[in-house]
Amino acid sequence: MKDQELNLAIGQRLRSVRAARGFTQSELAAHIGVAFQQIQKYENGTNRLSVAVMLRLCAFMKVDAGWFVNGIETEAGAGVEDEAAYLAREIERISDLKIRRNLTMLIHSLASSTQQVENA
Repeated sequence: MKDQELNLAIGQRLRSVRAARGFTQSELAAHIGVAFQQIQKYENGTNRLSVAVMLRLCAFMKVDAGWFVNGIETEAGAGVEDEAAYLAREIERISDLKIRRNLTMLIHSLASSTQQVENA
């Protein structure tokens, strides 16, 4: 796996946790002591996230450092079919049946609305 693919996969995880926590790139940058352009570069995979910065991000956003790297090689190298299989495995790990069903309904709804827009 190429370094660029890993950097991009880690950047995508950073973007998802930042968005889930409701922070802008500028807000996150200010909290960890970097320029917002640096956050952009991390999220786009242009720059590699150092361990020191990753640990500051984890402390601030209250995520385990392993969250950034566990399974990253599989995710970074995954094609569309592999992505679907990965998503299915992750959904199966959710023990609450109601949450799994709601998530499945959400995915179905999103896919249906996307298809309607494409067909319009």
